[in-house]
Amino acid sequence: MKVFKHTSSEPGLWRGWLRNGQRVEISTKKYGWDFGGGVHIHSNDADMGDRMLFLDFWRLTVILPLGIVEHPWPAMDGPQWSAYASKEFGLTFHWGMHRKSFDWPWMLHTLRYEKQMPDGSWADVFDWDAEPYTEQYPYTYTLKYGKVQKVTATVSKRRHVLCRRAFKRLGWPRWNKESIEVEFSGEVGERSGSWKGGCISCDYDLKPGETMLECLRRMESERTFG
Repeated sequence: MKVFKHTSSEPGLWRGWLRNGQRVEISTKKYGWDFGGGVHIHSNDADMGDRMLFLDFWRLTVILPLGIVEHPWPAMDGPQWSAYASKEFGLTFHWGMHRKSFDWPWMLHTLRYEKQMPDGSWADVFDWDAEPYTEQYPYTYTLKYGKVQKVTATVSKRRHVLCRRAFKRLGWPRWNKESIEVEFSGEVGERSGSWKGGCISCDYDLKPGETMLECLRRMESERTFG
């Protein structure tokens, strides 16, 4: 007797569907880490609830079916009873429809996010009346099949003033992380002209002592847009 109605696989992911429509899933990821587990209820196409056991260990996730239950909750908003420790999201607990999370004390916290003004001073990014200093340069992007896209890049400078979350009330020790904000005059990338659309804006981290133009040219040689 076959256990699975059908299965599918792709790099980093394997799924097998049972005859009742539930699935077994095994997946891996390349970055970050998670530990923990719990029971989740997700809505299905029959307006019922798929009860599943989630297990996370480092970069491996295993999902096991635990049967189908009555599901009066909205889609994608079902209850869970779980505890997870994650590099990205800290420590998170769920009980029913309730959730509580705690950031790791070493995680970064943004004290201020600012844009550079024409006189070299800094203003809050969300101060819409403050126009940042900008520079414009030609920018080229070569698609995989050889076509060269030519656009104009309008570049401005941003900075995050950062500290560790454990010290955010003190605001110290702190340091700055600078980047360029880039707006293109047209779409660039492999998806240009499709319904998904190409890239029209992005940011890129500045290296110490690097000018905006130097950073833009480095991005031009290093970065790809899917």
